[in-house]
Amino acid sequence: MNDYIEELKALLAQLDPEERNDVLDFYTEYLQDGKFVTYNDCVRELGTPRQLARKVLADYSIKNLNATAQTGSRVHKPKEDVKTIWLIVLAVLSTPITIPLAIVAIAVFSAVIVAAGGLMVAMISVFFAVILSGLVAIGTGLGVVGGHFWVGVFYLGAGLFAVGLIMLLSPALKGTIDGIIHGFTLFSKWMYDKLVTKNRAEKHGGRQQK
Repeated sequence: MNDYIEELKALLAQLDPEERNDVLDFYTEYLQDGKFVTYNDCVRELGTPRQLARKVLADYSIKNLNATAQTGSRVHKPKEDVKTIWLIVLAVLSTPITIPLAIVAIAVFSAVIVAAGGLMVAMISVFFAVILSGLVAIGTGLGVVGGHFWVGVFYLGAGLFAVGLIMLLSPALKGTIDGIIHGFTLFSKWMYDKLVTKNRAEKHGGRQQK
């Protein structure tokens, strides 16, 4: 059992020390009470340390997401959202579920990823295309302004307008992309809640992490 707990401890290194100790104390007490002495006994009861660690990390990430949402103080942080999504994906992949359910889950998850990713790529592509067009127009204007003054002025004006407009809209673009990522995070959480249930220790001890 000690080997199991030590391996779990190493896999939970990214948790705060207090949170990690809380998890380790909980599962140590459960395994001791259930007299799960050997490493294999622990694996049969709770899954491998890696599987358990992935679930714990996903639970804590979702718990923090819920806490900030309830306080109304949340500011979209794409890096944290992406981290939460990744932890959820790892936890789901480590969860033994029936093959039909797994196929449906993967199909739905993949479709949402493709849709969200496609939308973000399209928006970014348009953004850079307009900037490139503006820069080309400015370059063209500078090239012809000497021989065809008004034509050059037209191209310069059009190019500066395009670049300036995109710069003004940059915060809106960033906000939209952050919103898409956060929406996908909430969808991932919903999928996690549907697919991943409490393990035996959580059911027995009433541990609430979600």
